[in-house]
Amino acid sequence: MRNGDILNKLLTTALVGSLLVTSAAGCGAGSGASGSGAGDIAQGKEKAAKTEVEGNVVGDTKSDDAEATEGSSETDTDDNAEGAGANADDATDDTNDAGDKSDATDTNAGDNEDGTGTNADDNEESTDTDAENNSVSSAASSLSEEDLSSPIEFSYQCHPESLIDDGKELATCIYYTITLDKSEEEKFPKLKEVLDEFGTNGEEEMGEFFTKNTDDIRGMFDNGWSVPYEYRRDLYPIRSDGRVFSFVVCNYTFLAGAHGYTDFSNYNYDPVTGQEIKFADVFKSTDDLPEIIVSDLEKQNEDIAKYFDGNSYDRDNLVGGIPGRLEENARGLCWAIDYDGVWIYFEDYAMGTYAAGAQSVKLSFFEHPELFTDTYINYEKDNIPLITDAAKELKEADNTEITAAPRSYPGGLDDDGRGPDEAYEEEGDGEDWWYHAVVTNPGWTAWTADGIDTAVGTPSVTLKEISHTTTDWLNEEEWSKEKNIPLPETAPAYEDDTFSYSISNNAEGGILCLTVMNKETQTLNGNYYFDEFISPPDQGTGLFADYTEPYIFYALMDGDTLFVALGHRTYASANPHKAYIVAIDTVSGNTLWKSDDQVAGACNFIIEGDSIICGYGFTDEPDYIYILNKNNGKTQKQIKVKSAPSYFIRQDGQLYVLTYNTEYLYSIK
Repeated sequence: MRNGDILNKLLTTALVGSLLVTSAAGCGAGSGASGSGAGDIAQGKEKAAKTEVEGNVVGDTKSDDAEATEGSSETDTDDNAEGAGANADDATDDTNDAGDKSDATDTNAGDNEDGTGTNADDNEESTDTDAENNSVSSAASSLSEEDLSSPIEFSYQCHPESLIDDGKELATCIYYTITLDKSEEEKFPKLKEVLDEFGTNGEEEMGEFFTKNTDDIRGMFDNGWSVPYEYRRDLYPIRSDGRVFSFVVCNYTFLAGAHGYTDFSNYNYDPVTGQEIKFADVFKSTDDLPEIIVSDLEKQNEDIAKYFDGNSYDRDNLVGGIPGRLEENARGLCWAIDYDGVWIYFEDYAMGTYAAGAQSVKLSFFEHPELFTDTYINYEKDNIPLITDAAKELKEADNTEITAAPRSYPGGLDDDGRGPDEAYEEEGDGEDWWYHAVVTNPGWTAWTADGIDTAVGTPSVTLKEISHTTTDWLNEEEWSKEKNIPLPETAPAYEDDTFSYSISNNAEGGILCLTVMNKETQTLNGNYYFDEFISPPDQGTGLFADYTEPYIFYALMDGDTLFVALGHRTYASANPHKAYIVAIDTVSGNTLWKSDDQVAGACNFIIEGDSIICGYGFTDEPDYIYILNKNNGKTQKQIKVKSAPSYFIRQDGQLYVLTYNTEYLYSIK
């Protein structure tokens, strides 16, 4: 039994969609970091260990009678289908635009039917629009400087819900509502509207999660799962005055598997108009912003500084990925305006690994005046308000239990066509293995399953060098910009035309897994766990022997076969079992073959016909492009290159191979 549409869309969004925004060039991997400092969002851990939010963003907002709520929550599927930090209310402007177009359409219809009525219609619509604009303008002009600088007092409340089936809890959800004090509602009616809509949308989203997916959730429990699914949207106020009303929602999704996933949604409103505050209204310069964000993150978080010191490629990936996040009103970045600066939030895997956790950093108005417009710098450095002056968290509402709808089956029978007295027929092997598949390691040398032809064969593709250009160091990001050719998306999350892939590299914590989703059918292809690949034998000695924890580099589906490249990222002398490919039959779950070591250490590989084009190289080690037989993993051909391959990029019937210091261009035949 496979998960249904919405359930899988949620999983896709949580594990893949939002991460696609953050995937940058390079093969980022590593482990070990956590959040700290006021407002920091600590790393997302196992389902039970929710994301922790510290400091004045959360800790100070809790009222005495509020139940402590950890900051982990479900993916905001309404507002963030493309990833963490998506701005929540772009729809506001669209709604106004739609209204204008609707009015125009009605007017034209009136012209065609009855010219006499046209002016009346026009006047009525114009009057309505003018009245609305005048109302907002009047509200703004009626507010004094004191009103704009004073706190907007409000309360917010958590609403838990649970899905119950036969006395068993299948899933839990929470959403929040925000209520302005009565006196504030009169001053800020437009703000009240958008906050009411926020609460309504949250309630509807939770209800949809339950009512449309009961059978699918129940089916997972039928297959042996026992931990309730979890879908949370925890709210944390940031600023509340007459100029800015801002808050962040921490979305936590746990839809089975090794652990949940945390990302964030931001809400920055102009309280007078109820409109979203644009990123460009706050930041006047973004040229140096990526480096400033990461540098301040390191200053504010010693653990992350140490982590990046030992994993510079992950730091480079984070910096290099931020410009893409800033596009379309910073749609890929979660940001929230505070009284004295702007908070930036990063989702799980943004640092490079799940173990590094979700993180946040505050950019101070006073430390970086060159970045900001003056619009929202409204307080002296020694007179910064506290959000607790405005926000009060109410006691959590009573849990609402939703009874699962009765099972429904074809023909009114009680179990997939079986009569009420017929025994349930056990599913055969291979029917539900995909749900939590531990991939079998056949051995640490090249291996081929019984029944598979072991002949090396002839490559189905021929590479002929057209040109090569060598430099001291090839900057892939700059190369991509100059050529106007995008780099392939890589770990931790990416997608091809049919499938999306999400990788969790935390071998030190016992987790090395890959989730594959079919985008076309919105179904889970499988959760693949590489537990048997974590501890290879033949460990070497010396300094680099301590850095041989394996990673999943890259994976691709081809037909019903999943090809996965794994290994560590240091010298082969530290451990020879690195940079190999494993092929898995996704129908049966059986391992089909394992290639030689040290053939596939690049950020990606490609499949052409019956051949896999991959590559490997390292300091003081041979550097080659390898062509493997897709059907058995045998090496068919190797091509010498000047340095380690990093990317394979198809372009207009040709193949670019980027290495550490050289760009190669090949024809493909």
